[in-house]
Amino acid sequence: MTLRDAQPDEAAVLTQLALRSKRAWGYDDAFMNRIMPDMIVHPEYLTSEHGVVVEDGGAVCGYAIVRVDAESAYLRDLFVEPQHFRRGFGEALFHAAVAFAKKRGARRLTLVGDPNAVGFYERMGMVRIGDEPSSAGAGRMLPIMSLSW
Repeated sequence: MTLRDAQPDEAAVLTQLALRSKRAWGYDDAFMNRIMPDMIVHPEYLTSEHGVVVEDGGAVCGYAIVRVDAESAYLRDLFVEPQHFRRGFGEALFHAAVAFAKKRGARRLTLVGDPNAVGFYERMGMVRIGDEPSSAGAGRMLPIMSLSW
């Protein structure tokens, strides 16, 4: 497992990875179409924010994108290829995002995540501090998670 900075020209590859990862939770095509705008990795994210990629044997297996604004950091994305779930890739990406945020002076990391990922983020030390409506509609709520140091 190797971590490296994500590059803007990888945005389309990372978008496809995110879609595969999200779909692994059993979401249907209608749901995926409704959330598609939120799943796109724009090249600007990888220039104005910090992206990190995890590779195994030269293949991209996951990525995370974190933004730091003064003492607050926001984890925009953290996705892992489904065949690499529960192999430490997500944990490595999470710790890399936290380390980057700390190095830039942040004292807190927040995110809005998928309900299926709450257990993972709790294992990383995060706590649920609220919910917000999902772009998928139908009353679906997304957890807001936070970690302070």
